[in-house]
Amino acid sequence: MNLETNDPRPSPRPATRRIGRGALTRVGDVNVLNVGGSFYDMGFQHGALLADEVRGGPIPYYRRVVQSLMGKGALGPLSGLVWPALQRTVGRRVAREMPRFAHDTLRGLAEGAGLDPQSFLDGCTMPDALMWVASRMMQLRGDGPAVAHRIGLELGCTSAVAWGSATADGALLHARNFDYHGVGCWPSTKTVIFHEPDEGLRYVSVAAAGVALGGITAMNEAGLTLTVHQHMFTDRTRLGGVPIGVVGDVVMREAEDLDEAQRILDAHTPIGCWTYVVTDGKTREVLCYEESPDRKVAHRVEPSAERFGYANVYLDEELGETEVSFYGSYWRHNEGRHRRANELLAERAGALDPQGMAEILGDTGASACRVRDSIAMVMTVGSVVFRPEDGTVWVGTGEAPTSHGTFVPFSLARMGHAPERGELRVEAAGAEAFERFRRTYVAYVDRDDLAGARAAIGEASALAPEQPLYHYVRGLLALEAGDADEAEAALDRALAIGHPDPERRAAFHLWRGRARDLSGRRADAVRDYRACLGHYADAPVRRAAERGMRRAFGARDARRIHVDIGLADVVQP
Repeated sequence: MNLETNDPRPSPRPATRRIGRGALTRVGDVNVLNVGGSFYDMGFQHGALLADEVRGGPIPYYRRVVQSLMGKGALGPLSGLVWPALQRTVGRRVAREMPRFAHDTLRGLAEGAGLDPQSFLDGCTMPDALMWVASRMMQLRGDGPAVAHRIGLELGCTSAVAWGSATADGALLHARNFDYHGVGCWPSTKTVIFHEPDEGLRYVSVAAAGVALGGITAMNEAGLTLTVHQHMFTDRTRLGGVPIGVVGDVVMREAEDLDEAQRILDAHTPIGCWTYVVTDGKTREVLCYEESPDRKVAHRVEPSAERFGYANVYLDEELGETEVSFYGSYWRHNEGRHRRANELLAERAGALDPQGMAEILGDTGASACRVRDSIAMVMTVGSVVFRPEDGTVWVGTGEAPTSHGTFVPFSLARMGHAPERGELRVEAAGAEAFERFRRTYVAYVDRDDLAGARAAIGEASALAPEQPLYHYVRGLLALEAGDADEAEAALDRALAIGHPDPERRAAFHLWRGRARDLSGRRADAVRDYRACLGHYADAPVRRAAERGMRRAFGARDARRIHVDIGLADVVQP
């Protein structure tokens, strides 16, 4: 259903704050920021107009919580000392490669917000610094390529693009979920930024307070859209390249077609491994640009294809061989999300409109598991539908997943809210339980509040008792707290429900065995470890079960558990 409306009544104009060429209004829970002038000026306007939101936004958050994101003891017994040192050394090497315009923008933003520029810059370098550290860990562990989890010959973010006969009116539509850290602060500081630089094209970026550069999710006045996808589990990151977010900003300011966009991307070497999905609304073409520090591949999607879905797994076979089988749940989710997006594009071809594209972003999967192949996830902190032909962008509101609820329309031509374009609305079953799951994430990751996380996941399990992974997470958190009886009961429930993936069922047995070990029931624990080894298990789970056969899991082991709430698993069991 298309919810656009021709209601002629003017909407009330919210109060506007101004500094120089900068202006700030609010539409619902969205900050609408206009900036213009030099790079420093645009950064300063951003910081001054959104000072409070910047302080509570994702950049200071990233600087604080990277150690938690890496997991307990991930860098050894001195982890609490090692990470700050790495952040200073690695992060500042990343910063040295930023071009002058990026430094000017970030310095202006920090000074406008009254923040220390160096501390703010340290937060901005987190994505590349985190990828570099994770890459080194993968090299030390020596896990093999993720060949078993690749997507055959088909093509932690989802892009869905449709055009031509796949859409109701032929216009190109580019829908995008941005899945990233900052569940508790990115949606609450969500910001649509209209950039009008002294030199270059006007463009709009959809981000959060403090994210000044438009190189992640954006659209320019020439009709190009751009989204970025991260490839986290690859060991090919290398310092010395250009940080993420910078090159995309150049594309938005300078490129008027896909050839120019590709030339800009070709001219830069990244630190990490990324994919840019760039579309041209005028010619209805798509560029999928995959890269690592060692290799770049530009895929031009044939116009006759008329639809394209992408997740976080390389299309190029040689780049795909660098993706490390470090975490099975991550790969299965990527594959499931990729397949689901493309299935929905195919099923709805011919009738797709902005509402239909928003519904793809809000999809919760085709299986009995809320996580396995769901496009809308607990880390979906930004959602948009672009219609570049007329410069419209619909922006998801509310808490994560931002693809559930209302999408508010904005116009690049108008540089602001465009209520006459009509809101979109996406409803989802099980939303109340999933909200408790989101609260579990925020309590555990952002607040280090194990008791609060346990309470929230208990509520999620009660509201959606058919969801096996809610019970699984309930068991993991109980085990971390030393509550072996509650852990065993939750894992009993997960096993009774079952799961579509045998690897998940193997993990349920591993952790129930550990709960039984913690209760002193060694013989029962060994039976679970044997059951785990009898399933098709992920390599880290198999190794953990083999350790369990040799020695009992103890209270000290339980305290070191670090749960990945987003994918409902443990990266290093």
